[in-house]
Amino acid sequence: MKKIILVLIPALLLIAAAVFHFNKPDRGLRTTEAVYTGLDRAVKGGQLVSNEDPKAILSFAPSFLYLGGQKFVLYGVADTEQYFFVETTHDGETQTLYWIQFEAYLPDNTYQYDYEDSPERLNLNGYDFYLDTAAVESDPNRKRKTGTDGARAREFLKTKGYSIPGNYLYARLVHLTDESRRKELMIIAIENLSSHGLTGSDLQDGGKQAQRWPEMEKDFLQRIRDTLEPMPLQN
Repeated sequence: MKKIILVLIPALLLIAAAVFHFNKPDRGLRTTEAVYTGLDRAVKGGQLVSNEDPKAILSFAPSFLYLGGQKFVLYGVADTEQYFFVETTHDGETQTLYWIQFEAYLPDNTYQYDYEDSPERLNLNGYDFYLDTAAVESDPNRKRKTGTDGARAREFLKTKGYSIPGNYLYARLVHLTDESRRKELMIIAIENLSSHGLTGSDLQDGGKQAQRWPEMEKDFLQRIRDTLEPMPLQN
């Protein structure tokens, strides 16, 4: 009997772990479906006008096309609005993408945003941003989570006939709009690496062109400065 019990215990533990894995809460299930009307910001002539959080205008270079916006509640905890601007290659593919996201925690929670582990900072026209950058090579076979802000962004782009490139330069800029740390402006910048003849892996640690990353990152950030300008919104 003792031997049977010793055999059964590991088996029961495996079953319990499997049950937990398949039934554990998925916060993406709490993300609402996106809607495309009633947005709190407006786009006028290449400028994204925000009347609050922050009260500012984001001005884009003339080469960028505004694709539209959407809003949803992310993970059931934060009001979220996304806006998309794209610059295309000569054959209509995505060359550079700006994904602008305004996010604010709902009043029924006490969460705060924390980006202190972001390695860099960037100032755009007086606006301070937490900054993360990377060279990315996507795995087309990787199973992606549903209900994330990234999933909502990809779904939106697909409806407009665009997609995120397989290899790209990436920058995430986050500006916390007040001292509560409960509201943020997030800017995702993505630039297609195909025009450089490189993959994301080439520029990563150990990649065959890794020595070029500092220069590539510097030039990428300069292009962001040249094509996107936040400005105070005057009353």
